[in-house]
Amino acid sequence: MTGRETAFDGKKAFEHLEHLSVTIGPRLTGSPGEHEAARYIARTLKGFRLKVTQQRFPVVTFDNRKCTFEVRQGGRWRKVSAEPVMLSKSTPPRGVEGEIHYAEGGQAEYLTPAMAGKIVLVCGRVAAEDRRRLINFGAKALVGIDPVVREQHRRSLVGEENRRTYGSLPMATIRHLDGLDLVKGRARRGRLVLRNTERKSHSLNVIGELAGTDHADEIAVVCAHYDSHWRIPGACDNAAGTAVMMELARVLAGRPSRRTLRFIAFAAEETGLYGSTFYADKLARADRRDKKRASFDERVDKSECDRHRFTFNIDVHGGVLGRWLATYNGPEDVGASVRLLAKEIGMACEVEKKPMSSDGTPLAAVGVPNVQFARYGGTTSYGHGVGDDIRYLSADALAGAGDFAERWLSRYVTDAPAFAFPREVPEDQMKDIKEYFAKGKLPVPGDEPKKKKPTRRTKAGRKK
Repeated sequence: MTGRETAFDGKKAFEHLEHLSVTIGPRLTGSPGEHEAARYIARTLKGFRLKVTQQRFPVVTFDNRKCTFEVRQGGRWRKVSAEPVMLSKSTPPRGVEGEIHYAEGGQAEYLTPAMAGKIVLVCGRVAAEDRRRLINFGAKALVGIDPVVREQHRRSLVGEENRRTYGSLPMATIRHLDGLDLVKGRARRGRLVLRNTERKSHSLNVIGELAGTDHADEIAVVCAHYDSHWRIPGACDNAAGTAVMMELARVLAGRPSRRTLRFIAFAAEETGLYGSTFYADKLARADRRDKKRASFDERVDKSECDRHRFTFNIDVHGGVLGRWLATYNGPEDVGASVRLLAKEIGMACEVEKKPMSSDGTPLAAVGVPNVQFARYGGTTSYGHGVGDDIRYLSADALAGAGDFAERWLSRYVTDAPAFAFPREVPEDQMKDIKEYFAKGKLPVPGDEPKKKKPTRRTKAGRKK
């Protein structure tokens, strides 16, 4: 594709992809599959003579024992194919039954007291703050119609912090055309049985480090997430991105790098960017602690967070058919560097300045610029569904991703006498990043946790 032989081997990357998505299979946050994948990645990175460490953090893992949705039409109950919204509230064992109330797209204008005691049907997603309105109005359950026409179900969940803040009720999803039939046929009554389970577990960020030669105090992160959604192989999203990262680790570990490289396989991305947020929060806490020390001189000293100069994140890759896309946060020169290299090697790559829903964004929130590199189109629409498997991916597509990443990293990180970009995320972009997390009802990585108000006690010793 580029007219130059590179050390990156698409076939080797494909072997990692196959092991993660086929041999291991589903890698849900906190599940045995995710833990097995962490061991495989750690073992592989050690084989490249990298210094390997792991960050362990608590998570909630989950499963579903039953999800059935039925509607009553023509005097009989008819099953409609449905998927659970994971981490939503379970129904009683026999389910909940009630009249169906269609609330259009689920916007606040359509959520009224008329929902009381009914199963609410919406086309799309109900905003978290509006979900509270459903609960207060006494809706029995929420069934979301996929707003996109597709053959397969798309997995969805309500985040742990989201449900803690805004509450929960039994929730499931159905396909667009099934929902169309229900609305067009004026289905009047429904019954939902939902048995979700959950338990406390842990996830692991796997880190392989190559120390720099000239500028060891400057750290560049090359990363990808290795977890998948519930009960799916997660081939393009994101075993493929992890495979590209692992093959880059083999290639770049075999040659000197002026800067320290950290190859990170982040866990728990699909449940809310938890792995990369944990990493970013840890950097921010240490940064605040270090800079409070009397001996710290900001003119000459650097915290570990300051030492992080850049993130190159790889998410959604391997599609035989697709298009290249890179988003970035940082100086305008970052976007220009991607455009120029792509043009130079004869590769069409769309470049956008915006936060991406992936692991580079939490690091950007603590001031680390990024490029987030992806390949979208065609079969990537199977992402978060059972169709995200290896059939639609190829070693050639992985080689294309690896070739570009290897060239970019060599030019601007490993071989550059001086770092090309200042360590900054401009104020307007930081605003966009914070809005991204606010929209997802997630705390902004790096922010200091709010202090709890102290409880006062009355003379009788009771809390007030």
